[in-house]
Amino acid sequence: MPDPAAVDRTSLPLRVDLLGPLALRVRGTEVDVPGVRRRTLLALLALAAGRVVGADRLVDGLWPDAPPDNAVQALYSHVSRLRGHLGPLADRLERHGGGYLLRLEPGELDLDAARRLGTAIGDGRPPVEAAALGRAALELWRGPALEEFRAVPELEVEAVAVEELRLRLVDDLLEARLATGEHGIVVDSARATAAAPLRERTALLHVRALAAEGRTADAMAAAQDFRRRVIEEAGLDPSPALAELEQQVAAGGLAPASAAPPAASTTPTPPSRPARRVRSEGPLVGRRHERAEVTRLLSTHGMVTLAGPGGVGKTRLSLDIAADPHEPGLPAVVVDLAAVDRPERVCQAVVTTLGLRLDGDATADEIAGALSEAHLLVVLDNCEHVSDAARRLVEALGRGAAGVAVLATSRASLNAAGEYVVRLQPLSVPRDATDPAAFDRHDAVRAFVEHARRRRPDFDLATADPDDLVEVLQRLDGLPLGIELAARQVAVMPLRDVRERLSRALDLATGRGDRDDERQRTLRATIDSSYCLLAPGEQALLRALAPFPGGADLATVEAVADDLGPAVDVADPVDALHRLVDVSLLTADPVSGRYRLLYTVRAFLLDELTRLGELERAEERFLDRCLTVAVDVGRRIMGPEEVAMDAHLRAELDNFRAARDVARTRGRDDVLVGITLALEEGSIWRDLRELWAWALELADDPRLAGHESEVEVVGAAGEAARLVGDLDRARTLAERAIALAGPDATPAQLHRPLRVLGSVAHFRGDFARAAELWVRSGEGRRVVSGAWLASAALATAYGGDHERARELLDRAHPAIRRSGCGSHAAFAAYVEGELRATTSPAEAVGCYLEAIEMARRAGTTFVVGVASVALASARTRLGDLPAAARDFAELLDLWQRTGHATQLWTTARNAAGLLAEAGRHRTAALLLMVADVQPGAAAVGPSIARHSSRVYVSVDDLVPAQELTSVRAEADRLTAGEVLDRARAELMAVAG
Repeated sequence: MPDPAAVDRTSLPLRVDLLGPLALRVRGTEVDVPGVRRRTLLALLALAAGRVVGADRLVDGLWPDAPPDNAVQALYSHVSRLRGHLGPLADRLERHGGGYLLRLEPGELDLDAARRLGTAIGDGRPPVEAAALGRAALELWRGPALEEFRAVPELEVEAVAVEELRLRLVDDLLEARLATGEHGIVVDSARATAAAPLRERTALLHVRALAAEGRTADAMAAAQDFRRRVIEEAGLDPSPALAELEQQVAAGGLAPASAAPPAASTTPTPPSRPARRVRSEGPLVGRRHERAEVTRLLSTHGMVTLAGPGGVGKTRLSLDIAADPHEPGLPAVVVDLAAVDRPERVCQAVVTTLGLRLDGDATADEIAGALSEAHLLVVLDNCEHVSDAARRLVEALGRGAAGVAVLATSRASLNAAGEYVVRLQPLSVPRDATDPAAFDRHDAVRAFVEHARRRRPDFDLATADPDDLVEVLQRLDGLPLGIELAARQVAVMPLRDVRERLSRALDLATGRGDRDDERQRTLRATIDSSYCLLAPGEQALLRALAPFPGGADLATVEAVADDLGPAVDVADPVDALHRLVDVSLLTADPVSGRYRLLYTVRAFLLDELTRLGELERAEERFLDRCLTVAVDVGRRIMGPEEVAMDAHLRAELDNFRAARDVARTRGRDDVLVGITLALEEGSIWRDLRELWAWALELADDPRLAGHESEVEVVGAAGEAARLVGDLDRARTLAERAIALAGPDATPAQLHRPLRVLGSVAHFRGDFARAAELWVRSGEGRRVVSGAWLASAALATAYGGDHERARELLDRAHPAIRRSGCGSHAAFAAYVEGELRATTSPAEAVGCYLEAIEMARRAGTTFVVGVASVALASARTRLGDLPAAARDFAELLDLWQRTGHATQLWTTARNAAGLLAEAGRHRTAALLLMVADVQPGAAAVGPSIARHSSRVYVSVDDLVPAQELTSVRAEADRLTAGEVLDRARAELMAVAG
């Protein structure tokens, strides 16, 4: 009988192969999966082993560096196309809540098949069967597993686990073959040992294979070689199993019973390496790419500097590289310069560490001469405080010792001739703890667990509060040194107590009592040692940037430097920035042009500001700058610079949040009000719900009473209430603003409240009133009047007067062109589609697509959303139900996520129309019943539907009278979210 563990995969309906280049077979036919992101999506879902993978985790996997603004929609698009690749098995890719599940049967994933075979081998099978299973498992590998996904951190981690499985299977097969008495496996065991030279089980199997062939001397030599490798290269002691095996071999216990006297080995023994003076220390996590880059550069260039902030792990990585006998393949010596207090003593430290015989005070050129014939890797650790002397030594070695490679670690580059710099960044930290399956794949989490278990072996991440750990790791910036000092605390206190003590994190000791480098004993000491390398002017500029949690662009840095005044010597802020980045106290993003302080560095600098009595002035400077930036962004975001200002607004959000907190503390109502009003108009076109809330908070603040901008703030709050679907409150606030403005109100004062009242009228079906109010609103702010004329055109069209609507839209176009605002142009294209929707839906589709493309470029998610709803409705009219269903499912998610309640329920009603057309009447009825009781839902009826893209369907037409009571009872029992989830699931089923 065939072994149940050995599944015949050729007969399986679906096969996903990851043990080599990704391959997909559906019902025996190979299906091409194009594009790295779609292939990544399939790999992530397949590896989840039947578990739901959250959308956030998938977004992180598909866009590991910087997800696009429309990442969720893009993800849905990839999911939909992947379903297309699955063809008749598309229903295997299921949506569950906020994630997806790929349902695979046993053996349909080659990795699953390999694991099952591996498990069967361990179930005590007879050696012959175990060997057959091992061969079958290893034959599943077609090349390196997940090699094409090395840029995806989660899959990179998975690749390590898969490689461990392969090595275990190789060992299992060797052991089974030995147990059968098979001869001639030494070649295979030698090859396995060469591939994993520090893997004990493999080495012991090789020793046994040699002994089994009667080669006792070679077996003993192999055991001794492994013992030496483990001690010298890994810094570990061999396990007792090695000694026991050596005793068995020496006693002849493993030799074949009728073996002839052992022949001399014909395998040449490589020359012994020089005794290495390096041992690796502690766990190394998350540095695979940097390690590979450093070893590559060392092999081709010979002078590399590992640079980065204190505590980022430069020494740890350099020691790991130096301890590797294979890469870069040179004997290594580490020269620790941390305790060298004067530059002139650098050369003497090198002479002493390398044991060179040089008389007197050696020079750099003399050291190079002494090493002219050497082949060596010299690690110069901690060079930043003696960088000039280190640079001279490195350059001398480059001229006179061609066989010597140099790996330096420094917080600043050495600026040496021929130097290549690899900058270490902090370890990756999870954004939140909402996806437990992806949580422990982050490098910072893994490092924390490794360090914690060195002091508390029973530490279990599953019993820890993930929210506590996320906060700890975020506030430590993912710095390995900070993670180490926090992890050692879990030996004596719960993780929540570690979190509560984060305010003292700078002064927690690392416990490195055996180190000579005092700079590594606390994070404060680590940062202070870099800070002391700066000139006074550079220190002052760095302190002045401390209040900016979101970092700063060059304009802000220059403004701050200018405000410091002539007493502080910052002659050229750009030069100062280069210096601050070079010493790793400031991080630079060359793409966005922003400069940021790590959280720990910022905490250190805030303490310095307090100690020097500079905190109040620094915070006032911060508030003034934030207000200036907000006003500038608000002025320019509704014009031709909208795309750049959208990016600027989002980049400054952390600063604006902090400014509001500081402004409250310092009584700066001008900043609170100024930032809120400056950003309000740009935010209503975007998914920036937080900014809408700012106006609502201010409107409820008693301190606003009598403020010169009270009318504007209350009007802005009305707009915010309208956006979140609270139409009654929106009207109340707008009417309050008009009353506060009084009879002598200016058009500018009335712009906001009239705009709000127009929106309320529109959503409640009073289209003539909406058009009138929107036209008047535009008169109060000419620069945006085009958008509100287009809105008036929309309302007029919905009211059935298409001729008047066309006139208003034609008036809007010149105003929009003058403003140069992309959001307004996109909105006008959407309105153009709405004017054509009922008579020429095919033409309307073109308008909607144009609006969506323009809106995405401008960053206006609101127009993307409304145009997409209209597009889905038009596709429904044209009979393209699958495409429309997919669009509606994505849009329901969009509106829920961004908080647009009115748009959410308008979309839900339109989606109900599609579901009804697709024959899914009960879900359509449930959706309509829930929408009808939402306070923020827009009005709709037969007349409105006739002149707009809104859909009207009567529940009575969907459900037989005898079932209506039960459907209503079900609608009452379910939450709105549950009904939306059901609707999304059925829409995706229609989409196929």
